[in-house]
This record gives sequence, structure tokens and C-alpha cells, in this order.
Amino acid sequence: MSCKSFHVRRRIVPPAGMRMLPLAVASVVAGMPFMAGEAQAFEIEGGDDVRMRFDNTVKYTAAWRLKNADGFVANQDGGQPNTDFGDLGFKKGLINNRLDILSEFDLAYRNVGLRISGAGWYDAEYAGGRNDYPSAAGGLPNYQGGIPGAMAGGANDRLPEASRDVMGRYAEFGDAFVYGKFELGEQTLSLRAGRHTLIYGESLFLGANAIAAAQGPVDLVKALSLPNVQFKEVARPVNQVSGSLSLSENVSIGGYLQFQWKEHRLPAAGSYFSGADFVGPGADLLIHPFAAMSPGGSPFASRGRDYKGSHGGQWGLQLKVRAGDVDYGIYAAHYDDKAPIAVVNVPSIATGSGRFGGGVYNLMYAKDISVYGVSASTVVGGINVAGELSTRRNVPLVVPGDLILNTSVASPDNDRNTPYARGNSLHLNLSAISVLPGNSLWDAASVVAEFAFNRVLGVTHRPAQDFFSSLNATHTRDASAMRVVFQPEFFQVVPSVDLQVPIGLGYGLGGRSAVVSLSPERGGDFSIGINATIDRTWQAGLNYTRYFGEAGAATSVKSVGPYASYQQYYKDRDFIAFSIQRTF
Repeated sequence: MSCKSFHVRRRIVPPAGMRMLPLAVASVVAGMPFMAGEAQAFEIEGGDDVRMRFDNTVKYTAAWRLKNADGFVANQDGGQPNTDFGDLGFKKGLINNRLDILSEFDLAYRNVGLRISGAGWYDAEYAGGRNDYPSAAGGLPNYQGGIPGAMAGGANDRLPEASRDVMGRYAEFGDAFVYGKFELGEQTLSLRAGRHTLIYGESLFLGANAIAAAQGPVDLVKALSLPNVQFKEVARPVNQVSGSLSLSENVSIGGYLQFQWKEHRLPAAGSYFSGADFVGPGADLLIHPFAAMSPGGSPFASRGRDYKGSHGGQWGLQLKVRAGDVDYGIYAAHYDDKAPIAVVNVPSIATGSGRFGGGVYNLMYAKDISVYGVSASTVVGGINVAGELSTRRNVPLVVPGDLILNTSVASPDNDRNTPYARGNSLHLNLSAISVLPGNSLWDAASVVAEFAFNRVLGVTHRPAQDFFSSLNATHTRDASAMRVVFQPEFFQVVPSVDLQVPIGLGYGLGGRSAVVSLSPERGGDFSIGINATIDRTWQAGLNYTRYFGEAGAATSVKSVGPYASYQQYYKDRDFIAFSIQRTF
């Protein structure tokens, strides 16, 4: 079994006041004399038996916002105060000033081995704990830290401590597992145990709609920072045992059992890509319009306990069969969701509960979801085409931007007694990969594309909500989206320099899904970049991202109830990013 790397990073504290790119890059280069000359990795080979490798990747990233925040996009001109913290927190200019270090260690003895990786980062834009939010005495705060005592108002230009840490100064382990490959007569058994990632199915970009959504959490901060990144590159590792057994040359079975549940990594409250102030690290306050119900007239609900998933009971199985030129797959998995559902307990407002007397809200992660699916992959006319069809059972019918108001469930939980609707859904993913030959326009090129569709098959829990009536008019039964990346390449444009020009487009074709939100309805993102490999040791990139579609906050104020808007809440957050890295 091959070991795949999980790209996590480690950052070093840069010099104080490092604000401009030329000075920043100069300081990085000047402080790293080991980067001169050829890239060197610590590597030992002991014949065919022992292999050991230790790599370190240092990366610097700077990103700039291209225009100031739009009040309507941020909070619909004050009509949606729960969506503005991240948007109004950054003026036009620098949004990232970040240094990463990723360390990877691999040790193998014959057909067994281990892999450990660790990362850390430092971003001066977050580590200082301040943003550009226009704070004013008596203004509505975005988190509890902005409320002195029990009074509203305070310094919204300060980030919550958790946001400051996870976005600005953090270190973590990535992979930490052992693996082995064993011959059992005519069969081969591959095993992996420990902290690692696993992806089932054929999805490339839109894995949230695919079978792969069951296998583990993802890093949405990375996904939003790099719009064209593939799903496997944003997967986060969890503790599990996985393996596969080849029954014959054309048939194999595989499975996994997880011992750890972990939520998605969301943009922290007050960070640039935060779409809602009440979810993500540092989020602990939700502003509601029911102040008149509170004995003290408070519009502030404080965050109560999180209802998390279970560390056990998550598993998956797959059967892979090759017949002729087609690879088929059959899958089954059971999992707890990794995306939070915000629930405001309305009765708690009436009793004046919570830290500020305005009630309590909770983040819930739906449990006991099952997925069953099939896939096929082949080559047609030199193009690799693949597809998968799956169904989810007992899936939550909630997407980012929805805010559940619990008015009737006496003792809500995230299992049998959920205040949100649950049901069954159908999912289709189709993808294609084409490698184009060189011509007068480029030396080589590739096109990678994926289409995703989902449909709500039925509502099995809380059908009295009349899910698709005026009570929830923003959702539709069907929704679809796509993403395509075209990348021409140019070799030796000058001596020792190769260039890639990735051009990506993500677009919500139609519908407003109640199962998984892939893109704004008839909106999305466009990006174009240029990546250079210099002397096969340095990598540098410059990328521009533009968001398009109908502008609006993540949570709508137009519909009956606080539901997802399906508008483009990044419409005013176009950005350009520069990065440079080297592995040694």
C-alpha cells in the first residue's frame, strides 16, 4: 500500500511589521541560507530493505483583498447582523501574511513502514488579534468577547482568541500511521492503522456531494483559499484502521473502521472567508430578532454545548471489480456528519437563559447517516471518464446559511430527537480528465471537470414542516453544480523555468439544495493563475480569484424563516494571492 502525504503546514514567526511583499519575501529568503542551491532531503536507503526520508517544506503566502466590503453583501445593510464579522473585518489590502512549515517523515522496511507528518503556521494578519471592523460604542458585537460584562457593544475590531490561534498561530500533527502489505497465497492484503485519510468513489472536486463525504472531515479554509484544489487534498486525517484484500487480479474488497470523529475545519469567526458569525472557531454569540420575548430585552443568544458526533460506529466497505476496460465499485458506509447545524432554542429566550439573558443556541452534528453507492471508470477516446451514483439515508436537510429555530422539540438532540428535518437523498457525480498534446499554443495541457447533482427523495423526520412550502421556500428538490479546470503548461520558457497557467470555473447550474450546498445558485467563482517551477527546486505562484452571482449575505432575510440565501456572499471578496515555497 502506498502512503499518501497529507499536506499540512507549519509556520514560523516573521519579523514584526512585515506588511509589504518585497520586504516579506526578502526576510524569508535572508533568514534561510539552507535554501541556496539544490533542494536536499534527508534520505537513507539500505539496499532493498530499508528506506528513510525526512522532508521539510517552507512556504510563504501573501494575499490581498481587491475592494472594500459592500454593506449589502456583508449584512444586507444591517438586516442580517450575523454575517458581517469576517467581511467587514478586512479593508482592501493585505488579508494573509503567512509562513508555513510542513515536516514529513517516512520509514519503510521491506513491505511495512510508518509515516508521520506535522505542520504549523504563523499569519501576522491574525496573530495580532485585531481586524479592520469599524467598532463603535453601543454597536452590535459579533462574539462574547466584545461584550464587557453583560452590556452590548464593545470592540469588534478584536478577534476571539480561538480565531486568533487557529488562523494565526497553530501547530498540529497530520498523518501518523503504520502500514503493511502482505502476501496471503494468491492474494494480497494491504493494511493501514493510525491517523490517515481515505477517499472512496470517483469524485474529484465536488466530494461533498459524493460517496467521499462519508470518509472524513475536510479543511474548508484551504478549500476556499485554493478554489481549484481537489477534494483529496483538503481531506483531514482521523484515527482509523483501513485495508484492502485482492481476491483475484480483477477483484478486491476493502473497508475501514474509524475511532475518531472530527468536524470540518471552518473559517474562524472574524476571518476573511467566514460567512456566518455563529459557526467556526471563536464563534459564541448569535444575534436574534426576538428581544421582545426576553425578560431583559436581550437580542443576544450565547453558545451552549455542541452536540458532536461519536468516535465509534463509523465504518465503510467497498468492492472493486475490473471487467474489460471498466472499473466498477460498490460502496456502503455509516457516518456522523461533520458540518454544524445552528439551532436557536426559542423557549430559552423566553426564560432569559444564557450568559446574556437572550437564550442559548447550539451547534449540532447529525448522527447515524448511511450512504450506499456504485461507481464506474473507464477511458473513452483518450479521456478518462468516471461517475458515481449514491443515496444517503437519514441525512440532515440543512445547508450552510440555514438557522433552525426550535420552538417545539422539548429536549432536542442530534440523534433521534432532532429539531431539524431529516430524510433521504440521491446524488450523482460525473467527471472527466483529458490530457491534451502540445501544439503552437502550449507544450502540454489538461482539462479536469466534474458535474454534481442531488435530489431530496423524501422527508422522514419532521414532515409536518411541509419542507418545500412557504415555510422553507428557499430550498428546491433538485440542485446541480460543476467545476472545470483547464491548465496549459510551458516548458523551459527561460532556462530552468517551467510554467503552468491554471484557469478554473465553479458554477451553480440551478436549484437550491437542501442536502449539500456546492455553489450559489447561478453564481460561482473564476480564477486564473501562473505557477512557476524554478530549477526544479523552487515553486512560486500568483493567482486571482473573482466571485460572481447575485450578491447577498449567507443567511437570507427575504424568505419566511432564517434560511440559506443561495446568493453569492463572497461577491465583494475577490482576492489575489502570491506564494513561494521550497522543500529541503
